[in-house]
Amino acid sequence: MSSPRDYLSSAHARTRLVRAASFCLVAIAALGLVALNTTKQAADAASATSSAVTVKWTGDVGQPIRDDTSPHFAEFSKLAITVSQTQGIVDQAIKVGVTGFAGTITASDNSVKNAMNYLQAMQCWGDPTAANFRQTCQWGGRYVENNGLGSSAFIDNTLRVASRDLDTATLNRVDNPFLTVQGRSVSGLPQLINKTSNYAILDYFNAATSNEVTSARVGADGSGSFDFETQTSDQAPQLGCGTADHLRCYLVVVPRGTVFGGNGEECSSIRDRANNDSLGIKGRSKSLQGGSPMNPGCDYWDNRVVIPLDFQPTGNTCAVGSAEQRVVGSQLMVGAMSSWQPDLCSKQKTTYSFATNPDVIARHQLLEGTASVAYSSFPLSPGELTSNDDRDVLAKTKLSYAPVAISGVAVAFLGEFDSGRQTKLNLSPRLMAKLLTQSYPFQIPTSSQDEPSRAIAHLDAVNRKYRYVNQDPEFQKLNPSTWPFFSQNPGIVVPGPAGADAIRQLWRWIIADSDAAAFLSGEPDPSGMKVNPYYLPAGSAKAVVPTFQEDGTYALNPDGSQVFKAVGLANVDGTALKLAQIPLDTFIKADRTLAPLKLQKGQRRFDSIQYAPYTENLLSAARAGFRADPNSKSVWDPSRINSSGDVGDWVSSGAQTPGQKFMIAITDTPSAERYGLDTVALKVANTESFVEPTQAAFTAALTALQPTSNAAVFQVDPSKVTAKGYPLTTVTYAEVNLTRSTAVARKNIANLLDQVTTTGQVVGTSPGQLPAGYLPITSAMAAQSATAAKEIRAFVNSTDALDTTSNGIAQDEYTGGSGSAFDDSGAIADGGATAVDPIIAPTAIDKTGKQFTSDLPQNLVARSGLALSLGVGAAGVLFAPILFKRRGFL
Repeated sequence: MSSPRDYLSSAHARTRLVRAASFCLVAIAALGLVALNTTKQAADAASATSSAVTVKWTGDVGQPIRDDTSPHFAEFSKLAITVSQTQGIVDQAIKVGVTGFAGTITASDNSVKNAMNYLQAMQCWGDPTAANFRQTCQWGGRYVENNGLGSSAFIDNTLRVASRDLDTATLNRVDNPFLTVQGRSVSGLPQLINKTSNYAILDYFNAATSNEVTSARVGADGSGSFDFETQTSDQAPQLGCGTADHLRCYLVVVPRGTVFGGNGEECSSIRDRANNDSLGIKGRSKSLQGGSPMNPGCDYWDNRVVIPLDFQPTGNTCAVGSAEQRVVGSQLMVGAMSSWQPDLCSKQKTTYSFATNPDVIARHQLLEGTASVAYSSFPLSPGELTSNDDRDVLAKTKLSYAPVAISGVAVAFLGEFDSGRQTKLNLSPRLMAKLLTQSYPFQIPTSSQDEPSRAIAHLDAVNRKYRYVNQDPEFQKLNPSTWPFFSQNPGIVVPGPAGADAIRQLWRWIIADSDAAAFLSGEPDPSGMKVNPYYLPAGSAKAVVPTFQEDGTYALNPDGSQVFKAVGLANVDGTALKLAQIPLDTFIKADRTLAPLKLQKGQRRFDSIQYAPYTENLLSAARAGFRADPNSKSVWDPSRINSSGDVGDWVSSGAQTPGQKFMIAITDTPSAERYGLDTVALKVANTESFVEPTQAAFTAALTALQPTSNAAVFQVDPSKVTAKGYPLTTVTYAEVNLTRSTAVARKNIANLLDQVTTTGQVVGTSPGQLPAGYLPITSAMAAQSATAAKEIRAFVNSTDALDTTSNGIAQDEYTGGSGSAFDDSGAIADGGATAVDPIIAPTAIDKTGKQFTSDLPQNLVARSGLALSLGVGAAGVLFAPILFKRRGFL
């Protein structure tokens, strides 16, 4: 473990390596699944106001006794803290506001932006009246390299102790340990172990996982707000919030004014240039706010404001011995199922265990009978099956479809700049196509040790001019009044490489637009920008890129001309894949650029996936966007021990710094709501209309419901969405295999549908209600689901009387619940084509080498977080299911 003095992170002891299992197109092996909280629900900002509180620094009960003779009293006496939600807390973001303070002051030498008058915040699990309360607070994980703070805060603000006590040679060091909810005391000081400095805090939380807010700025008028990430025992088991004994935890806000809070180095070793370059003097005003809010050698902790947070229970809330029904499928149902599941336990006396899979995998599991019910946005169709045997089975299988939810894919963003937070952003299908094909220079893997123009030499000359996305004339046209404020390049966060119907819906929107389709086909935009050649169909004349020698120089032919190689996209059968024609269900990172071009001693090159890693799913994409952490591992650390045991490794560049945050995340609307992200207004294909994902926009989009390959399933066609409709609106269905299900399973599934399509469609934050980000299903959809539930309950399989694990194949067709799912309030648009069948994932081709198969991402799984990733062998796809079942390992 590296010393915090060296600003080095350590391996996270609370994580476990993901194991892989292969999926050979027709078979799935699921191993070692890890359970996740069964009761998460999205944060509904509007509904949450009922539990919002405002706490005054002085005069409110439950706060520390204020000493009116304290030099801090005058600057905090009018301060008040408002929290947007204090009940029903889950893993989410809540808004914390302040009034009655003073504007943040920058250091006189501009070395630190937040030097006086700012706020700090943390989450604590202990008794606020206990003497050791501060030891139960999560703080100290940001004292590492690449901590995302930049020049926003003093480095000793991040400590739990005085900086002088970091040195292991210091006599009489004063410790301030962190006390875990399990009772373990973890030193806040580096310790010498085998002559190596060890900072044990990082075994529990670090810059990539901690929710501590080191410094939040306050406006010139003394008011402001910031988002705080609350963490349940799933994200932070060391805090235990949401477990049976700790349903209540606490948000602690520490205001930092202008008065120094300690005696010199006992509090801080920061010297104040405005005060003769001296150490701080206790009680002196107009002083830099060096020192930790946790350090016992400072008095800042005495000024804390404590706000109780009541968490939803984590773990299994179903009674012991309850029946269990497995449900698999769409990530779009995570928010809804996390709300519905505990209420289903209570009312149906059944545990509905939910595991997310790529939709195509879930449908295959449904066909095989390894799952009786799957959530999906498209029906099982012959086109996505890989063998005639499977198609024969499908033809003889009785299936039922019931609509259960309406939500949307969201292009969410966080734009926080020195000029303030930007909450409006417009994007077109073509500009999204540019971003998803790595067509901007900032998206190409690069290293500071290379000549900057070479790594991007394969991009068109016009592309190479746009070093920042807001230099693109199209971005400027889409955002005429705000484009100058987007002054840095975004971190692009996409889930994958697993597939999802939700992702297919986004690609359907892109290729429905004539301008975007032309761009993907290789045509330039009006300014001359062209698609990255790696994303052209294999065999295209323009799908070529320059090559390089080991010393980083261009490879040349004997006549001095550059050596080019053929690249491009192909299907697994070798035929060219045209992005403009087939809506994929995954995001590919086809650019094969490796960096650095010229290696230094001990280095290995990194690729596009390491430069801009995937997130596991839509929910984790929202969290990464909120934390402004692209997780790019592109900084060389010559002292880091890599996974092979060799010295030297590429490490994370850390989260984006305050005032310089720009993240774009592909997620779903409930997850965007949960983490308080702003959502992009998307341009409706072939129009000049921009629409954000609202309930009204979801409703308007339902006029574009079109039939699919199954008469019971209708889906929104982005090409037919009208000017007021949100183009990525998506309907999710419960798909049931009657032939391969047991009578008990069918009864459980019918009970599930009865509840979630009635009381489960009431919007709210209570268990069993529909979280924010969803639209209640229409009356016609509810009627279709009710009919399906009756038919599922009444269905009798010829093998039911023989055993409860039927493999029987029925011989007749079944269309239970096949009525139109469209409400009576509108009409289905004319001329809808059936949905395109899913396809096998594409392969990137390099004619001078092999087919491109990326190394698998080295995802680490938290103790109670995501489950084992399953590998899809031939398709080259991973997925990490989200589970709602029991706590712990199965």
